[in-house]
Amino acid sequence: MTAISLGLEGTLGTNGGVAPREVRATPYAWYLAGLLAVAHLVSFVDRYVMSLLIEPIRMSFGLSDTQLGMLTGGAFALLYAAAALPLGRLADIRSRRMLIACGLTVWSMATAACALADSFGGLFGARLLVGVGEAALVPAAMSLLGAYFARDQMGRAISMFTMGAALGKATALIGGAMLLAALTPAGLVLLGYALLPWQAVFLAAATLGLILVPFTLTIVEPARHSNVGAPTLADALRHMRRHLRAFVPHIIAACSTILLVQAFGAWSPAYFARERGFSIVDAGFAVGMVSLAAQPIGNLFGGWATDRLTRKGAKGPAITVILCGMTCAVPCALLLVTLPDGALPLFALGALLFSVSTTAGPCLAGLQALTPAEHRGAVTSVYMCSMTLVAVGLGPVIVGMASDYFGSGKGGLGVALGFVTVVVATIGISAALIGRGAVARVVATLDRG
Repeated sequence: MTAISLGLEGTLGTNGGVAPREVRATPYAWYLAGLLAVAHLVSFVDRYVMSLLIEPIRMSFGLSDTQLGMLTGGAFALLYAAAALPLGRLADIRSRRMLIACGLTVWSMATAACALADSFGGLFGARLLVGVGEAALVPAAMSLLGAYFARDQMGRAISMFTMGAALGKATALIGGAMLLAALTPAGLVLLGYALLPWQAVFLAAATLGLILVPFTLTIVEPARHSNVGAPTLADALRHMRRHLRAFVPHIIAACSTILLVQAFGAWSPAYFARERGFSIVDAGFAVGMVSLAAQPIGNLFGGWATDRLTRKGAKGPAITVILCGMTCAVPCALLLVTLPDGALPLFALGALLFSVSTTAGPCLAGLQALTPAEHRGAVTSVYMCSMTLVAVGLGPVIVGMASDYFGSGKGGLGVALGFVTVVVATIGISAALIGRGAVARVVATLDRG
């Protein structure tokens, strides 16, 4: 089955992109976007279940907030970032279907290994391997979606993909909380091995990924179209270097907003458990329900807004949506940590998660618009490497360090979340304002071919 018979490519510009005025996505393309979204969902279940389990793990091993931040962010990020570049290169020249299936298998088995860990070192090592496996997904997925969707539909397609992440986070918190509530304090015995409740939750999360592996093997690889020879990582890096004034501000703005997503995703359950009087089960369930209500809608709205601005010929549509989302997030975060106890902090959290979620799709869609089709896997991997080190790796850690500094007892974690939000959002908003013009010029140049 060829790419043409699937209706994938159509009229091509010299940059290898799809002419949006002549090509519309097929039903199979939307099916693929949905399948990739499910894979993204599973990856975020495995990534974020650690956030729910921070408190029981802390009590099991006597860890500091800085160490917990390393488990939720730093450990995952280290090998994710190291693996992103070679895996992104493979996404441009090898089977994206097999890359996703293999990555899914690795990160699911590594999540199962978390269930068997008996020390901080064991958990740290398992989280390193989770990062390696998950590094395969996004570059391969972006390369596939770039082949199946025209630019004025890509915002919605990528937002469907990023919505999977939001749903995965909610699933980790809600499903994990329900499982914790169902288990006795002694946990359970499986195949003769005694599992504490938090270990059983890790094992359940790993099972989801292994079930999905056969479905990813059904993905139909589109034909690759390029008017140049086989692309290399050096070619992709040269393209980025020629347009540094566009790529650097976009990546800084994207890293800033994703850092906030990661920070609040990692610490919100612990915040409501420590400082708002929730039990860990109630905190996980409440934060999960708020995430489920706010983040998918935010993802879809951000993709819709990006596509609408693109059709209207707006200057830097993706980075404009990122700018608006970050600006709205600041007052929401400050309200979250200053409002009195009750329902209002949960509403503030919902508004915050909606605001930052509107930026998730535009972060990736804007990157694709800056990149010729033959380099999308490699350029996406460079972005994922930067984003993972800065946002995923540092986000939870700097909040943990700030909490230890301000006092990890009642009040310190809330102050840390508010402080980090103001500083990071200021950096991201400044980068978005500086880079809008350069981003618009590069996109216009690529569209003209």
